[in-house]
Amino acid sequence: MSCIIFLFVRMQRAGSAAVTSPIDSATAALSPSAATAPSYEGRPGRATVIAAAAAATQLTSDTPSPSPSSSPASSTDFDFVCPICLQTHFSLSSMPTQSGGLSCVRCQRTFPSSPAYLDLTLTSGVRQRVYKQRSWGGTELFRNPLVSFAYERGWRQGFAWAGFPGADKEYDIAMSYLLPAAAGKVLVDMSCGSGLFSRRFARSGAFSGVVAADFSESMLQQTREYCMAEGGTLNGSTPIMLLRADVGRLPFATGSVAAVHAGAAIHCWPNPQVALAEISRVLAPGGVFVASTFLTATAPLGQVLGDDAVRPLSQLDPTTAGGIVGTPYRWWEEQELLDLCTAVGLQDWRRERTWRFIMFAVTKPNSAS
Repeated sequence: MSCIIFLFVRMQRAGSAAVTSPIDSATAALSPSAATAPSYEGRPGRATVIAAAAAATQLTSDTPSPSPSSSPASSTDFDFVCPICLQTHFSLSSMPTQSGGLSCVRCQRTFPSSPAYLDLTLTSGVRQRVYKQRSWGGTELFRNPLVSFAYERGWRQGFAWAGFPGADKEYDIAMSYLLPAAAGKVLVDMSCGSGLFSRRFARSGAFSGVVAADFSESMLQQTREYCMAEGGTLNGSTPIMLLRADVGRLPFATGSVAAVHAGAAIHCWPNPQVALAEISRVLAPGGVFVASTFLTATAPLGQVLGDDAVRPLSQLDPTTAGGIVGTPYRWWEEQELLDLCTAVGLQDWRRERTWRFIMFAVTKPNSAS
């Protein structure tokens, strides 16, 4: 197994080298060193969830979604909606202990749930005989179990070449942005990967619960294994809910989420503009979106000379303007990220930027502002 990890790390670094542009060379000198299944029933506008060892509540679609509490509750409710109609609500206080399903009568669909994770993607529980959705390379790469296994065993550490300061420092920066908006509330860690930050957020005790969400089944399995190994349970003082979800169709009610975090993820999303629109939709007024990603090869020069001055040099970087055909990533200019956020009504841009690493935060404006 160590050979597999070594090969994957080498492949990842080789992949980075393969897309090195002339700008990388020019800036290198500037670099810093058998029981009955639980029953889930729903009817249009209302869903009653009955799960083993999980308290159930009822939410109606014709009433406003509950606003996140300003202080931790004694028990946490994780609230979701049908990803098709966005009307039928589901509420769980912990991960199911048995396999079952979340049913939307309005859409005549049942979404599988199990002790491994909830699946609230559009194709969840459906056997598609012919149609296959064309997937973006960045999405499919991380559904590979070997990549998921290697992610915290060398892969993620390799981001240091771009100036990523490491998980602990990234966590500290993220918390400085998240806490003012989400302390004592449920945090959504989107594209959580192996739970690298989800687990840290839960251990902090600063949130009432953490939704660890990813499109990759194998990443969610890896998150569960790490959680069980480190704490023996997902239902500690800060419970973690494992959710399979598509960032382009989030299974949360409009205005119901206090904060969304996405660490080293946006460069892998198939349609970042649609994803940002969904994040803006689900954020509560005053809610915050925090994300980190890779900047273009011209970014280090841009920090010295200004991004506008070096923008023409970006034409020499094959990973900009949508990335190289066949590669699963794209790198960003800071202004591009700001444009994406502004287009969907997210405001108050803040960021930390070093070399080709950037972490930024934006806020959903209050309706009165």
